[in-house]
Amino acid sequence: MSTTATRHRLDVLVENRSGVLARVANLFARRAYNIYSLSVAPTDDERFSLMEIVVEVDSTPLEQIVKQLNKLINVVEITEVDGHHP
Repeated sequence: MSTTATRHRLDVLVENRSGVLARVANLFARRAYNIYSLSVAPTDDERFSLMEIVVEVDSTPLEQIVKQLNKLINVVEITEVDGHHP
């Protein structure tokens, strides 16, 4: 990580379907965005899962990452969690 990169957490509500995690990871890989940490958990509604993604942002604005994630068909909602993460 360069000295100018910061970490931000995105909570991403996605449809609980096969291949969604791969599509999200591929988006990050294709755009050369670095995922610092990633966890996926079920929600009270079994149709959905919650991804908590901590992303390292350097020259790419966080808004650009959110915009790209929103283009994925299985993404329902994205919440930017305030604060930087270790």
